[in-house]
Amino acid sequence: MIVVKCKNLEKRYKHHTAVNNLSFTIEENKITGLIGRNGAGKTTLLKMIAGHYKKSAGDLKVFSEDPYASLKVSTNMIFVDDQMVFPPSLTLSEIFQYAKSFYANWNDPLAKGLFDYFSFHPKTLHHKLSKGMKSTFNMIIGLAARCPLTIFDEPTTGMDAAVRQDFYRALLKDYI
Repeated sequence: MIVVKCKNLEKRYKHHTAVNNLSFTIEENKITGLIGRNGAGKTTLLKMIAGHYKKSAGDLKVFSEDPYASLKVSTNMIFVDDQMVFPPSLTLSEIFQYAKSFYANWNDPLAKGLFDYFSFHPKTLHHKLSKGMKSTFNMIIGLAARCPLTIFDEPTTGMDAAVRQDFYRALLKDYI
């Protein structure tokens, strides 16, 4: 099944074109990466796929629907980046509890295993974490959510080399 289909996709701003005439497909159960320089349009593309931004031209389908403001797309995907914000009064363990009730395919053993592996304290507040620890916690949410479409936008921002390697290992182990 094709999860994402783009044909001649464009995103234009007033004086700038961020995505220009892009066409590709992504099938289910695949890991796909985007490589490009800063300002190349990677984040813009990912946010259009996630339904956060409206396309300017072309065709974009996610789960066979236009993703912009689509309930079907929203309920079947998670977008993880360094801008994820959680209510400041919730502890990390409370965030897990809410995520568990929100994501239908939540994998609690995976979440708890990674939480312990990366030495998080359950009573810590998300906004009190360092940038690297936030990225690591957000990555756990993304992996444990088990959504049909998981989008990581620069998931290793702020992580040191060892944690980054552990992240990729956890991602591949979970995928396999």
